[in-house]
This record gives sequence, structure tokens and C-alpha cells, in this order.
Amino acid sequence: MAAGVWDGIDKERVGRGLVTAFMSDEYLEVLAEINNAETEGEVLAARDKVKDLMVLWREEVPEYAFAVDALYLFSEQMLEMLKDMEKEDSPAVDSQA
Repeated sequence: MAAGVWDGIDKERVGRGLVTAFMSDEYLEVLAEINNAETEGEVLAARDKVKDLMVLWREEVPEYAFAVDALYLFSEQMLEMLKDMEKEDSPAVDSQA
């Protein structure tokens, strides 16, 4: 039988961590900043806030700090997506000139 998505994952801990995250105004504000970012600079500015949250959560609720780590991973993916979009939008360089 194939492994399920939740096999080996502590659903109770993940659930509590996500509830904690989604009830945090700071978490949701940074999530929105990353999600709505239109430039790499906006993502990087939001990522600095994520780093501050990482420090706080590791001190206050270390068992749920993975939720902020996931937010950081989200920022990395958004940054890559914006870089790819920028490449697609930039005019091609004429190498025969």
C-alpha cells in the first residue's frame, strides 16, 4: 500500500501549529506581504520580518516554529517565481549585434 500524505506526520502538532500561525496577526501580515509582493525587494523586506518571527517563535513556541519555517520557504519560492517572471518579461539580448 502506498504511503499517505500524513503518514509519519504528527497531525495534532501540525494542526496546532497552523492554528497558532493563522491566529497571529504578525504571521498573517507577513504572509500577505509575501503573497502580494510584485518585486524581489518586497519579498526580501518581508523575509526580514519572517526572520524576526523565527527568532520569536523559537523562544515562545518552539514546538510550532515549523510554521514560520514554512513561511520562509514560501518566501524563497515567491522570490524564485518573481525572478522567473522577470526573465520572461525582459527583452531578449541580440547576440548578433
